[in-house]
Amino acid sequence: MKILALSDTHIPAFDSPEAAKLDKSDLKNFSFLSPILRHKIFEADLIVHAGDIESDDAYRIFLETGKLKAVRGNTDNDPLSSKLPEKLIFEEFGIKFGVVHEAGLSLDDNTARWYLLEEMDVDVLIYGHVHSPMIDEYKGKFLVCPGSPTRARLSEPTVAEIIIDEDKKEIEAIELVQVGQAACGAIKFYDELIGKSEKK
Repeated sequence: MKILALSDTHIPAFDSPEAAKLDKSDLKNFSFLSPILRHKIFEADLIVHAGDIESDDAYRIFLETGKLKAVRGNTDNDPLSSKLPEKLIFEEFGIKFGVVHEAGLSLDDNTARWYLLEEMDVDVLIYGHVHSPMIDEYKGKFLVCPGSPTRARLSEPTVAEIIIDEDKKEIEAIELVQVGQAACGAIKFYDELIGKSEKK
């Protein structure tokens, strides 16, 4: 089984001025998202969105796949926020998943997130809000922030794929997948620095 985890897509209402640059030629096929992300959406068995879809228009497109599980984020205003829970727990092949939008504001200290995972009594906690991807593992339990595929912060635009071995009923792999080009100049600068230091 392949689970696609994503968060913080921040897709504006399709009739808003902010959506003028979106490709709306084939909305049902997610034309407003990158080709790589569209492919990942279609090949996934389940789509888990950790909040900040932002518009009801985008939510309805995700919902029509029949594969969506989602929670509300802090920018998901009505009518969308009233449709979505703050927290979600579900199980696949004996593995318990928890989903929230905000699980702690720190980018490098996961203490609050591990406490939340224990409080929710889950094996995998998927969260968003920080727009920066991260996977952390401890004693067979996982924290997964897929980052943002559209508004990444000091990182590449990413989603996360979680592969479950259905026969063994265990997680086979959790990987971050880049789904677009970084818009942030800091990434390019960092890559150039690393390249220069490796040549020395």
